[in-house]
Amino acid sequence: MTSPRWSAETTRLPLPAPYDVAWMRWFLAGHAVPGMETFVDGVYRRSLRLDHGPAVVSCRFEDTAVEVHTRASDSRDVPTALDKVRRVLALDVDATAVDAVLAADPALRPSVEDAPGIRVPGAFDASEVLLRTMIGQQISLGAAATHTARLVAALGDPVGDDDGQDDHGITRLFPTPAAIAARGADILTGPRRRVTSIAAAAGELSSGTLDIAHGNVGADQERALLALPGVGPWTARYVSMRLLGDADVLLDTDLVVRQGAALLDIDLSDTARWAPWRSYASLHLWRTALLARGLTIG
Repeated sequence: MTSPRWSAETTRLPLPAPYDVAWMRWFLAGHAVPGMETFVDGVYRRSLRLDHGPAVVSCRFEDTAVEVHTRASDSRDVPTALDKVRRVLALDVDATAVDAVLAADPALRPSVEDAPGIRVPGAFDASEVLLRTMIGQQISLGAAATHTARLVAALGDPVGDDDGQDDHGITRLFPTPAAIAARGADILTGPRRRVTSIAAAAGELSSGTLDIAHGNVGADQERALLALPGVGPWTARYVSMRLLGDADVLLDTDLVVRQGAALLDIDLSDTARWAPWRSYASLHLWRTALLARGLTIG
């Protein structure tokens, strides 16, 4: 049986200047999960679960725009796919205002001048960003991708794009919370407490007991997340930063952020001067520490 023909549409979304393409490319490539995401030859691709069926988006960064090629099982979902890309790439952020505040701090100014327009990546899906963040707690990016890829291979629904798969190479969707609640503990490895916490959070999401969404109030959502076993302040803050687009989250308990602050002789207990853009200050500190380790970002 041949699968229905998918729609295909290409759209160019302007990149508002300043925009740090190198950081966004590094972030997407570093977090890509085989099976549902790739970053090959400068093109980021991933699957999406949308209202009327699956889709695959391919994003190619140019100097002043990102070219988005959307393949969708139902053309009605193309605008939603593009909205998600806009959110993840943070295309509506006023980076000029962010940079002006952070560059006023002499300690951060060199990083801001070296990486103007750095963006906090948004989230494609609420449940996914929480569960992936929990999977990645206290392990490396590579290890997190490996654990998540195992989950995707075992529990993710097939994308079903028979005609386009050879081109984009995306085969699976991120598993539903219900699937992870039912079988995630059998697939995931690592400390039993963490695995159990991930499955339990998926169960809360599946039942609707836990409601996290793009439009939530940050303080309310963080309280709900902190009530979950295995979720601490870092996870709750990081999810708020990514999912809600909260621009003023200081990740002061993050090891890499603390290393960046130490390198710049910054006291993380005194950061009011960065408000309301402490999420972006966190990224500059993160970037500072990664570069000091010899990492190439770009």
